Amino acid sequence: MKLSLFIRWILGLLFIYASIDKIRYPQEFLKILYNYRIFPDIILNPIVIILPWLELITGVCLLTGLFMEGAVLLINLLLISFFLIILVDMLKGINIECGCFNLTENPSAKNSMLWYLIRDAFLISMATYLMKDIWKKKRR
Repeated sequence: MKLSLFIRWILGLLFIYASIDKIRYPQEFLKILYNYRIFPDIILNPIVIILPWLELITGVCLLTGLFMEGAVLLINLLLISFFLIILVDMLKGINIECGCFNLTENPSAKNSMLWYLIRDAFLISMATYLMKDIWKKKRR
């Protein structure tokens, strides 16, 4: 119970934090998405508009406990998507700033793509724990 609450708060705050620069600097976010070279140009603008607000809302849901099942499912889907996108680019030999949190930092301060994968795998394990905890409570 306490671990679930701790994980909810960590992921909730993380997703809220991740949404802030994307909402404040949509042009920078668009450039980062374009650099991934995965998305068709036609869907880049909708992603730039929708994703940050989705991150913000799901983060708030985790903090408040509202719509937990949907929020945790969405967090898991987003994290798995982020992991796969980074993995695909890493396998292509593309090393870019992921654009996950700070869009305005120095571009030369890139972390390795492997670091992003390890970080996302850890976050996925936390989100999966939350999902299992919710299912367990539902069965009771």
